[in-house]
Amino acid sequence: MVLFLTIAVFTATALAVLALYWLVESRRESLPQRIKEISETPSGIGSSWGEKIGSRVIGVLERFKRKNRIQDDIVAMVTSEQSTGTRLQLIQAGFRHPGSYQVYFWVRAVLPACLFLLAVSFGKSMGMANQKIFLLGALGLLFGFLFPIAFVRWKIRKRQEEITDYLPDALDLLVVCVEAGLGLNAAFVKISEEFKLSSPTLSDEFDIVNREMVAGKPRIEALRSLTDRTGVEEVKSLVAMLIQTEKLGTSLAQSLRVHSDSLRTKRRQRAEEAAAKTTIKLVFPLVFLLFPALFVVILGPGMIQIAKVLFPVMIGNR
Repeated sequence: MVLFLTIAVFTATALAVLALYWLVESRRESLPQRIKEISETPSGIGSSWGEKIGSRVIGVLERFKRKNRIQDDIVAMVTSEQSTGTRLQLIQAGFRHPGSYQVYFWVRAVLPACLFLLAVSFGKSMGMANQKIFLLGALGLLFGFLFPIAFVRWKIRKRQEEITDYLPDALDLLVVCVEAGLGLNAAFVKISEEFKLSSPTLSDEFDIVNREMVAGKPRIEALRSLTDRTGVEEVKSLVAMLIQTEKLGTSLAQSLRVHSDSLRTKRRQRAEEAAAKTTIKLVFPLVFLLFPALFVVILGPGMIQIAKVLFPVMIGNR
């Protein structure tokens, strides 16, 4: 019990030190910017205390607005050279905050150690042998190392499945909007509004594309950023079709209608494939779980009667 309390106190202290370190580092990053703003403040006529305080408040508000512009951070993360690998996976999983990479890194570093210590302390408190305690600690260490990776991949897969399922419906709405005379930006806005309840992920992605184009980013780059953020093959083909349509000057509505029909056909084929796999997946639970119980219930009484007839002496002795 004393060992368990010691390990718990050590873990809590380590986490508190890490939190204090993050706080100091965040303030240290903003210190050069504050010094620069102070040094660039003009002195002399018109630099009264009221103006200085007002300028300081305005500067703080501007920094607060910049920090809350998650869209700019997403664009910077996707277009930078370091946005490959883990950072891009976090964006595809929906973790768009700039500090997500640091949180993910510390979780992967701290969680295995914490689970290892908890497993070892649990084994000690239960009085297990050293070999079992070592095996339990190794399992905790392995689970703590693999769980963040598996969780991020699960989030990516769920988001991609949602986007794939609702993309044909979004394209149908896009075709209707384009044929009604709306531009591509207004059509994206309409999709983001209509799919907020049914598919928040798809709504957010189209809203980000629209905000990027409104901010002045070229349409081709905004669509390619959409491909990087989602990682869905259907979105890649849609973006390639839109870029080709814009370059060649063909009919956007006709191209969207053909592409929507093809995506709907693919979705129906995926549903038929999943339905065909169901019979094969049902074989294993039927053979190993249902059939033995049926055999016992149906053949059990008959086997007892046969045994009484063939081995009357043995059954009578028992």
